[in-house]
Amino acid sequence: MSIVVSTTLHPIENDMRFLDICLAAAAITTHVFADNQFVSLPFVAVDRKGVHTSAWNQRLDESGVNVPLQNMDLAYLMNISIGTPPQPFTLLLDTGSSTTWVPMEGCGRFCGYPLHTLQPLESSTFRSSSLLFSIRYGEGFSRGFYAEDTVTLNDAISVPHTNFAVSNINDGELTRDGADGILGIGPDPLSRFNNPNQTIVPTLVTTMFEQGVISNNSFSIYFQPINGTSLESRINGNIIFGGVDLDKVEDKQITYFPSTSHQDYKDYWAADMESIIVGNETVNFDSVIPALVDTGSTLIFVPKEIVELALSDVHDIRADYMGQYLVPCDSKELKPITFNIAGTPLKLYPEEYIVPHTIAGGSVNGTPYCYTYLHESPPYIDIILGYGFLQQYVSVYDNENNRVGLGRRIK
Repeated sequence: MSIVVSTTLHPIENDMRFLDICLAAAAITTHVFADNQFVSLPFVAVDRKGVHTSAWNQRLDESGVNVPLQNMDLAYLMNISIGTPPQPFTLLLDTGSSTTWVPMEGCGRFCGYPLHTLQPLESSTFRSSSLLFSIRYGEGFSRGFYAEDTVTLNDAISVPHTNFAVSNINDGELTRDGADGILGIGPDPLSRFNNPNQTIVPTLVTTMFEQGVISNNSFSIYFQPINGTSLESRINGNIIFGGVDLDKVEDKQITYFPSTSHQDYKDYWAADMESIIVGNETVNFDSVIPALVDTGSTLIFVPKEIVELALSDVHDIRADYMGQYLVPCDSKELKPITFNIAGTPLKLYPEEYIVPHTIAGGSVNGTPYCYTYLHESPPYIDIILGYGFLQQYVSVYDNENNRVGLGRRIK
């Protein structure tokens, strides 16, 4: 029998800066229900002050070029425990990597002085491994070794013999996000790039499935769009291991897309995109291109041509020093954007790719300017559907059938 965990977080931090959605501290109330389907847990958005970006960034560009997202970058944090008795950790949720890691006791300044560190000798179920671990995230990195122990979710669900990595040195930037480490939930094969033997190490999701904790080797993510109008808007989503809540989906309909046929991206959560429609103009690609579905990215990365078409009728466009676009908040000239994946149109209306002024923005001569979630693609990948897209679509990540599912979120 598996367990569904329903959790409510009550934030106590009330400081809103420029896209600053703080975790600070939270009191957690947990309700446990018997069920044979899935495990549901919340996560909280924080402003990403560190330099962590998803692992695809480093793998696809070994020069270590980092996509600049400092002003618009959000991270998503979850609480788990490791060991017997449980030791608490706050981890950054990342679908763009497949290795979960936590910092080692005593690494101190070599790990950025994280709030929580793993004490192996204090856990009766800890088992070390000789397999070494190394991963790079753009400008960041983490190194150490693999281990096995019991992972506990919200003090309710224990997953014994879970593989993860123990970091004895890393760049320490995650501590600026309030995170101790990473919860990597990309496809299992992606983990082979994180060790010298190219061993595929199962993720927490796969381990839960293999042990019968969840009935499907999949998970889904739901975002409640952040509007900045209330504290509650800062707790903006949940992850369901083993299922999807169709009550949050229009017509209870999820459309599934096979994993991309592009060889360089087949180990990521990505699907083949055929074209993009901006307003009434269709941009067809010479061949299908991979579109990464990535919670580790805040923005929607598209070719420059798409950004220019979407903003072409706006009379006064501004850009900040990071190259992020701002438009008058009351602009009526923005165009809808439709992403065509495997013959299925996925539409975003202008108001859906504009960041609310209460979250981020500025003013020029008294006129409010709002950021857009649109950004020109980095040189080594064409399309990334980050939070700016995913807040409108419930997303499903299916390991068992090697596919990604998307369904319109109910307003």
